Amino acid sequence: MIIKEYQVKHLFKKEGVPILKGRVAYLPQEAGQNAEEIGGKAWVVKAQATAENRSVSHFKGLNAEGPLGICWANTPQMVAALTDQMLGRRLMTPDTSQGHEIKQVYVEEACFGQAEYKLSLRIDFLSQKLVLSVYTAGNIMRQYELEEYKLTTARIKTIIQHLKLKGAKATEMQDLLKHLMNLFKTYEAVAVEFDPVWETAKGLVVLDGRIVFNDDALFRLPEIEALREVETGQERQAIARKYQCRYTKLKGNIACLVNGIGLSQATVDLINQNGGTVACLLDMGTEPSKDVVARALKLALSDPDVDGVFVNLFGGVTRCDIIVQGLLSAAGDILAGLPIVVRMDGTNANIGRRLLFESRLPFTVVKDMIEGVHEIVKQVKGVPHV
Repeated sequence: MIIKEYQVKHLFKKEGVPILKGRVAYLPQEAGQNAEEIGGKAWVVKAQATAENRSVSHFKGLNAEGPLGICWANTPQMVAALTDQMLGRRLMTPDTSQGHEIKQVYVEEACFGQAEYKLSLRIDFLSQKLVLSVYTAGNIMRQYELEEYKLTTARIKTIIQHLKLKGAKATEMQDLLKHLMNLFKTYEAVAVEFDPVWETAKGLVVLDGRIVFNDDALFRLPEIEALREVETGQERQAIARKYQCRYTKLKGNIACLVNGIGLSQATVDLINQNGGTVACLLDMGTEPSKDVVARALKLALSDPDVDGVFVNLFGGVTRCDIIVQGLLSAAGDILAGLPIVVRMDGTNANIGRRLLFESRLPFTVVKDMIEGVHEIVKQVKGVPHV
């Protein structure tokens, strides 16, 4: 789960992260008033969407001279005018072909800075290690693996030495690194980013950032779950959450059903490396029930961009024959000629494969993940997309 900037900034402020003065607005007049109350001589108006690259993204229906997702304003009246152009429109960012409907803006005091940093703390799901990445001007990066998910004093000193910071700046960077780790632990996050961090006359300031939450931990964080917004075009994600699935919309034409985050990443990477593209990714968790599998397949089949489905599952606690029963119960939604490739391994995999063969339904069954990727990529290339 990812939330919008104004929500992230609230959590940053609560943690004590140094941020600029800013307020959310839902109406043009409110945005102008916010600018007056914030004070200063210039402001930044930011369209609120759970997307990156807002500063270079245009609005659907406006010409090239229209506002971008993040704009500079010199007067409160200009803040209100920009807000009026943004609200209700769709911001066309690289992560989606549908765009993001803008329901609110974040008005923030303008800032002038020099050196720029980016701090990123994330779980590497392939290695199961916590990785801290520190970027400096020119996008030069150093990565540090944190043993036992701990950011030690010795590690902080090493990072500050690499950045060649001294005095007050060194102390401020030390505090930022501690805030990064505190946010990660407090909210049981998958990733936390401060991007960018600027050196200003007031010291180091975090201009933007994000927190990626672990959906499986949200039942312990009801105050975070309450922040979730269902955007127009995000209805499938909301339906998936209802059935304990994660639905990620991408720009390709192959739907992927998997169980587990590590398997998700490996599947997408393999498809991309072998000439395919993923339309949507449905992660059913490590112990999907028959009902969850059936609903996940139906949800994938409902995506108009899907030309084929790759089911890549590992039967652990949940047996493969139970997973197959879920696939078979959704068979009525399968369109004629739509390729579905199934690769499964683990408990009762042989029984599951036999059930698929005996069903005489249009499933292509393989034993190897790479073979399955090659097969689905080959088959979707022969499907005319309507």
